[in-house]
Amino acid sequence: MITSSALLSIGLVTILIVLNLVATGCVVLSTVYSSAKRILQLALVWLLPLVGAILALSVWAHDRKAYSRDPVRDDQEPWLPGIGPESDRGHHDGGFGDGAGHDGGGADGGSAGH
Repeated sequence: MITSSALLSIGLVTILIVLNLVATGCVVLSTVYSSAKRILQLALVWLLPLVGAILALSVWAHDRKAYSRDPVRDDQEPWLPGIGPESDRGHHDGGFGDGAGHDGGGADGGSAGH
């Protein structure tokens, strides 16, 4: 029969292995790191099982946020959809709102006043 301390040890080892596998997956699948950084982080994860995995996941999460350039985190106000630098690329028709078409007219097809 398995003692409670052996069962606890098996549970802790299982948790460590799962944590290392999650950290390994995040590091390997990340597009943020170069291959040299991936190798170093993987070595850290597997040579220092608990601490390495926690550090690798922490750095991965931080770098992933920094890579995505979150405007709220950068102390900038987030842009509303359709307003901001990205909206200036394709639509210079002067229209605004749902009623404006690509030809600069309103929802009624651009007819003049009544």
